[in-house]
Amino acid sequence: MPKSKIIKAIVDDEVSLAQSLTRLQVIAHDLKNKELETWAESELVGYSSESDVPEYRHAKSINFTYSGINNMVHQVKNVPLDPGFLGMEVLEQIADVRFTQSITAFEALLDGADSSVHLDRSIFANEVDKNSNGGIQCFSIGQTIPKSFFQNALAEIKNRLLKSFLLLEEEFGCLDGLGIDVSNQPASKIERVNYEINSGVLRVQVDPPIQKDEPMSSKIAWNIIAPIITAVIGGLLVIVAQTLLGLPTP
Repeated sequence: MPKSKIIKAIVDDEVSLAQSLTRLQVIAHDLKNKELETWAESELVGYSSESDVPEYRHAKSINFTYSGINNMVHQVKNVPLDPGFLGMEVLEQIADVRFTQSITAFEALLDGADSSVHLDRSIFANEVDKNSNGGIQCFSIGQTIPKSFFQNALAEIKNRLLKSFLLLEEEFGCLDGLGIDVSNQPASKIERVNYEINSGVLRVQVDPPIQKDEPMSSKIAWNIIAPIITAVIGGLLVIVAQTLLGLPTP
């Protein structure tokens, strides 16, 4: 069973994702894990560029609706729009939507009773007018993203948080303090833990930690001590055997 209150709070939804990310950001800083710290910070304040957005924040959609005039006569509202009227160049720009906003703004997209989120694409009304030869005049255009996408993305963020905290607790104990005191932890252990989180949880391509050779002084010391220990243990075993057999001992 987990010992840390933060883990139980995440599982039971007693703490917001933003608070959990803040806690993880502090711990990542203690561990000098730049990848983990950057991920937590980006989720908290938003991603600085679309190229940095992780895959779970990518939504692909060519579902569009529009309100306007159809066949230059009929006024319509929120009816499906054939994506072909937007043209391939526009579709290449907007079919893959990358959400860069902060975690709180991302969560807010789930507000409301609608089953979908509609992104405003009215800026492309002229493209539709041109490609339809004036047959469709759009007052507004919306791109439809199902809310299940946002729910799945938030579940992935929660999963990554939980996995990170479970691994950290397994290695460093209870996490109820603000951070982790790693002053007495071997550097090799910290490097290994950071690698396991970055590659296994964040799925970042990082090089595994370099296996450092044991210092020569340690090897020499062990080569001297090991035979002594073996001899002492052997001598004790002989004495015990002689005692059990009733033989005289030296």
